[in-house]
Amino acid sequence: SSWQERKEINMAQITLVSIYKGARNKKQETKNIFFILPLVSCLFILLSTDVSAIEDVPKDPNYVFAVCQGVVDGNTIEVDMLGMKKKLRLIGVNVGKKGLFEGIKRRLGMGPAVYLEKTVKGKKLYLEFEDNWYDSSGILRGYVRIKEDDTFINLEMIKLGYADADRGGKYKYKKEFEKSGR
Repeated sequence: SSWQERKEINMAQITLVSIYKGARNKKQETKNIFFILPLVSCLFILLSTDVSAIEDVPKDPNYVFAVCQGVVDGNTIEVDMLGMKKKLRLIGVNVGKKGLFEGIKRRLGMGPAVYLEKTVKGKKLYLEFEDNWYDSSGILRGYVRIKEDDTFINLEMIKLGYADADRGGKYKYKKEFEKSGR
């Protein structure tokens, strides 16, 4: 009878150990699920977005990728840059005084703001910056190129007569802008 009792005690111990191990493995599985689910979700989101990180790596290391979200006025746009929404003022572009005249031209489908809405709004862009990224009011300052055809928006606005070259400040493309300006 003592042999039988030892056998039953051993079986009970084995059962308890296996239940403990199973419970421990279940806890580990639960921890793994809570780790794996967010990881899989992030991968799914990254793979399902329109913007591919590989596709949108600029050829020029001085460029930063962005998407134009909207147009503020004739020389300022809103961009989504690295997940941050920022206002960006075009460097070297002088569109003249803002106000009533700008609003009328915009309503009539003319002027620099309308040009920007037609050419850059919703487009993938490459931005280039000077050493000082911000102006005195805290707005980004930059050069804008359309990713798909490399159109240099700052220069195009001057060439097409939507803006004059800024003759006052110092900036990288000043000579080129003044040469193309009127």
